[in-house]
This record gives sequence, structure tokens and C-alpha cells, in this order.
Amino acid sequence: MANALNRTEATRPTAFTAAAVRRDGLGRRRAFSALVAELDRRIVGYAAFATTYNTDIAARELWMHDLYVIPRARSRGVGRALVRAVAREAMRRGLRRLGWGVRGTNAGAMRFYRRLGAHISQTRSVALLAGPLARLAARP
Repeated sequence: MANALNRTEATRPTAFTAAAVRRDGLGRRRAFSALVAELDRRIVGYAAFATTYNTDIAARELWMHDLYVIPRARSRGVGRALVRAVAREAMRRGLRRLGWGVRGTNAGAMRFYRRLGAHISQTRSVALLAGPLARLAARP
């Protein structure tokens, strides 16, 4: 499902492998946690998240990296249930904020998030990937 999400967002469609899940999601040094949603005894969605620190609020927050529901299960409350479960996890951990990103072109997701009561800022995500990251790090 992570690769399906990546395909819809025009990122590397095969970057997330079973080995990456075992290493980063299930290992001793887990980098993220995930919840899955089921309908009719089939997994139809997931949310992946991790604790991080937000200097804007001077507190730890839960950052939801992914929220994905397969197309045939959308509009059935699955996404809402996943976000609710992640919000509960944030509260259980004593965190003050749940954050996530959304592409500006994803109008449907933005409508959904607004219905949940989410604030959508104008902040843009910025990243240095592989080659540019290595080149910048190598400069004197």
C-alpha cells in the first residue's frame, strides 16, 4: 500500500520493501509505527507515524508520514478511523500535536482533513534527496 501511495504522489513506487518494513518498522531501532485498518477481514488502509520534535510549539509531536486507504474502501469511514486511532496514540504518549503533510493538488484529501477539523497551512515541504544531499554534504 505504501508503494501504491507513492505511485499516486509520483514518487519512487517501489522504494518501500518488505525488508524496509522489517528493518525500520519492526526492528529494535524502529523508525516508525503503523496501524492498519480492516474491512471484511482484509487490510484496506494504513497510517504510518513517528514521534518527532516541533520547535514551533517546543514539544514533541506525532508526525503521520502516511495515510492511505485503497480506492474501493474510501468513503466508508476507514480514513477517519485511522486518523482517530493515530490521534489516540498521540494522546496516549502525552504529545501535544499530530501533524502530517498533504499535496496542494490533492483537493479531496484537503476536504477530508478540514472535515476532521485540521488546520492546513501554506508551509511547503523541502527536501534534499540522494545526489543533492551527498553533494552538499561533501562541500568544504
